Amino acid sequence: MPAQSGSLRGPSTTGRYTYRAKAPARPQTVAKGERSKLTHALAAHRQLLTHATSAIRTLTAARNEMISQALEDGLTLATISAVTGENIRAVRTIALAYDDLHPSELPRGAHVDALRAKSEQLKAAERHRDQIVNQREALIVTALRTQACDDLELASLTGLTPDHIRRSTRGIARSA
Repeated sequence: MPAQSGSLRGPSTTGRYTYRAKAPARPQTVAKGERSKLTHALAAHRQLLTHATSAIRTLTAARNEMISQALEDGLTLATISAVTGENIRAVRTIALAYDDLHPSELPRGAHVDALRAKSEQLKAAERHRDQIVNQREALIVTALRTQACDDLELASLTGLTPDHIRRSTRGIARSA
């Protein structure tokens, strides 16, 4: 009995195994143009989220330094806590992170105004990031319902793990 090469459709020209099974075709529930718009939007939201997160980090660092400087200049923990919305324990921890500050001799009112403004900027940046995350979640749901992308493609486009995609979309009905 002659040896076969293991191919499903006969021997290959090289005599080695050749994988010939086709990947199951994705149902054409969404047009190519719509799919490309969806993938482009997901990639754009990933970038927007990166920018928003970076802005939050920068604002947080600036606010934290202002908190420490205000405490160094004599503002009380309770006042700083009331102005920034952070609890007293967090304010104390932030202030202890900066140990090489010198008194700036700014009036207390200037510290309060600056802290209030920076805290509002930080809250606005966090709201903006939350909006981007909500929009991204809606795009993920749309992509799964229309079968434009599978879990692995979505993970790649969003920067999330496939497991996170599955957990966050667990109750969503997917097209069969």
